[in-house]
Amino acid sequence: MSRSKLEKYLSILEVSVSNTQRFEDISFKTKIECGSLKRLMNFLISHKLIEERPFDEGVVYAITDRGIAVFKTLRAKEYFKRIRTILPVVDEAKEVSPLLSKQAPEAKGETESTQ
Repeated sequence: MSRSKLEKYLSILEVSVSNTQRFEDISFKTKIECGSLKRLMNFLISHKLIEERPFDEGVVYAITDRGIAVFKTLRAKEYFKRIRTILPVVDEAKEVSPLLSKQAPEAKGETESTQ
């Protein structure tokens, strides 16, 4: 299944949070091919979420403070989306649990009488 642009941006930011990265390392860690990654990186750079820094004979990419704020917001959004799908299951379990506990003594009695 193909990831959305938002998921790709999030993965780039996630890789960049820990340390500055070379382009090739970001491509490898995010599993985004170089052509697509270049377009995504240009977007992140133009919005000041990632910045280019000269390093030795090349360039490394670092997340900015603004990028960290966006990353945290996107991570929280994903977390709440997952929680929202889990909560109905928890609510249903709360409703079913008392019913099961009422039936449990009856089932236990039936088991003892059949032995």
